[in-house]
Amino acid sequence: MNNLYKSLFTIRGFIKKEFSQILRDTKMRIVLFILPVVQMVVFAVAISTEVKNIKIGFQYSVSDAEFIQVIDHIEKSGWFNIVPLKHGDDISLKMKNGELDAVLFAPLDKTAKDQERSKKGYQLIVDGTNLIRAQSVERYVNTILSTKIMGLVTPPLSLNIRTLYNPEMRSPYFLIPGTMAMIVGLITVLLTSMSLSREKEMGTLEMILVSPISSIELILGKTIPFLILGIINAITILFFAIVVFRVPMNGSYFLLGLSVFAFVFSTVNVGTFISTFAKNQQQAMLGGFIFLFVANLLAGIMFPIDNMPTIMKWLVNINPLKFYVEILRGLMLKDASSYFIIQNILALFAIGFGFAYLSYKRMQEYLS
Repeated sequence: MNNLYKSLFTIRGFIKKEFSQILRDTKMRIVLFILPVVQMVVFAVAISTEVKNIKIGFQYSVSDAEFIQVIDHIEKSGWFNIVPLKHGDDISLKMKNGELDAVLFAPLDKTAKDQERSKKGYQLIVDGTNLIRAQSVERYVNTILSTKIMGLVTPPLSLNIRTLYNPEMRSPYFLIPGTMAMIVGLITVLLTSMSLSREKEMGTLEMILVSPISSIELILGKTIPFLILGIINAITILFFAIVVFRVPMNGSYFLLGLSVFAFVFSTVNVGTFISTFAKNQQQAMLGGFIFLFVANLLAGIMFPIDNMPTIMKWLVNINPLKFYVEILRGLMLKDASSYFIIQNILALFAIGFGFAYLSYKRMQEYLS
């Protein structure tokens, strides 16, 4: 009992020292409390998967009433900016100069039936240098033309589409859960990895090593402050997502809180493991950035995991960002089942304890 009390007293001293160092450093305070909010705003406002402001021109005869209706549909869709074209304009040059993204040509055969002209006669030329934009242009124009065809068929066809979980197709609903994972992961991994390496760089680790302290006490004293700060960061970002950006929260707040703790626990231990290899803060930062770069690519935030090669799918299973993104999207947008959420939370704890054990073994080697 006496040894446990002494150990807790030692860990408490470490935690107080870490908080004192962190909060005394202006740069560290900015990284912890200001940078996450700035990143959240930038990612949510500036980045969008929706393609708008498409510059489109038209080549047609002023007597073609049907095509004029198509132009009216396109203009009212909200996706396009109409670029006036004159007869004889060099369309190729305008595309090369970025003045046009697409040009829609009216059917040449005016004697054909309306349905045939709508289905076969239109020609769309698209700038394919930006693949995502080009595919969006094709999809938008095809949707508008299909709607026009439906209006020409007797009896008229109807197509009812229902989109689940994000009926307004708002890109922030898709991007913000992934963004939250990226920001919290960035802060916890980098700051934790730099903490122990700072002691090595300043030469104070040797002073700690000659004191009667165990490797587990050293690791706990170094990780607990960042665990607390990481949780505060995650809660702040969640507040902005739900209150400011109106991302829905359909699931359990208890499971959300548990998942925040599990995710921060896992990333803090990843950072601690990286710090056991780094001799200085530069090496720790480099190691943290390498891990985060790979983790972000393999998290399913922007690229589907199902499309990845088998070996990459194995790596995904030790990536805490992947499980946290699954949890956030499942809880906030879908109200996913408790079984699904708890599975992912347990995976985060497993990753956290795995890296904690590896850090402990590394510190034992270092202390010996």
